[in-house]
Amino acid sequence: MAVLAISFSKALLEKLRASLISAFKLKNIQAYRLATALICYGEGRGIKEIAILFGISFKTVVNWLLKFMSGGIDWVMGKHYHGRGRKEKLTKAQQKQLHDMVTEGPEAHGFSSGIWNCAMIAELILLKFSVCYNLNYLPSLLKKLGLSFQKAHFISDRQDEEKYEQARKVWLEETLPALIKKAKEEKAVVLFGDEVSFAMWGSLARTWAPIGQQPAVKTRGIRKGLKMFGTIELGGGSFQYRQLLAYSLQPKSLKLLKEAALPAELLALLKTLKGELYATKFDFINALKALIDEKLMINYQEVILKHTETAGKFNGATYIEFLKQLLAHYDSKIFLVEDGAPYHHSKIVTEFKSLNAGRLTITPLPAYSPDYNPIEKLWKNTKRDATHLKYFKTFEDLYESVVKTFKSYMQDASKIICVMQKMREDFAIAG
Repeated sequence: MAVLAISFSKALLEKLRASLISAFKLKNIQAYRLATALICYGEGRGIKEIAILFGISFKTVVNWLLKFMSGGIDWVMGKHYHGRGRKEKLTKAQQKQLHDMVTEGPEAHGFSSGIWNCAMIAELILLKFSVCYNLNYLPSLLKKLGLSFQKAHFISDRQDEEKYEQARKVWLEETLPALIKKAKEEKAVVLFGDEVSFAMWGSLARTWAPIGQQPAVKTRGIRKGLKMFGTIELGGGSFQYRQLLAYSLQPKSLKLLKEAALPAELLALLKTLKGELYATKFDFINALKALIDEKLMINYQEVILKHTETAGKFNGATYIEFLKQLLAHYDSKIFLVEDGAPYHHSKIVTEFKSLNAGRLTITPLPAYSPDYNPIEKLWKNTKRDATHLKYFKTFEDLYESVVKTFKSYMQDASKIICVMQKMREDFAIAG
């Protein structure tokens, strides 16, 4: 066999070393390998040694040298290279067709399930295009087509879908911009409000754990929830919340009050209120005042309230108490964005809003559009930090965990602002 004898000048070796650096920066592995092999040859290593070093054949090294002699540095840096990887199995037109079919849903294409999975989509591709895809690759293809695996949301079957989408579009493009503009002109605060419940039995979520050992979380299984109203402010990121408390004298309440050493005559009076439910603290205290003399009220009001507290209800009366709290907290006008909860339009709430129209302006969200309310993201974050995978032995434990998270929001506005980041950027809101 003839021995290939080629020598490289110092200038050529310097160019190869420069191409080696470029290949590294560009993450061009093939060019990096070629440049390294050629530098080894130029520095005096033999073809056989290079072949062993790179795990390739003697002939391959010879071919590299010959191609380098004809193509030069340009050949090393990949101008000979015309793409990497296999050719796409689906044409652009077929990819567009696949995107549309996935968007239409499984039932539109003969499947009984309403949920797409990769196996179903692979079957669809095979049936429609006679192309077979590996299930492990399909998620990458679908992501490339602009598709993602998402949770669906409900819309009312009583409304036209086109009108529904149009209403959402109008709210985003007209209602919200006009609202923010007017709020700036009147130096008002823009608040997004909502209600939320936190279950005492906790909440589950995914977490890292040893393979084969599913994480277990204790639960008392008590069907009791902590109910809250809340608002977040678009401009400064302030946060307001109100726990829904009702008051009721139940057998357990009377037992606890007896253990708290209340006088027998006071317990006898309280028993006359047994079974009654008072929607607000104000109503309950008025009922107590009508029954108990002032001295007993002063001495025992706090302990009575403590042992008669129970979860309240989302209704017109409790919502008005929260609106009063907002009006007391903010000195400026309030532009409040709220959803379509029925009690928001109850007679007593409508009357309260009318009486306070000079300071309180209400803007409703479009129907079935919780995704347009940024406070929903805050509730999600709260459950992540306060209730996911946690055990609450008592209702007080749940309350303390949630309120601790709420207080962190009030101390660090960035935790509020982050859930409104895009909206603030869209409307150039500084703060």
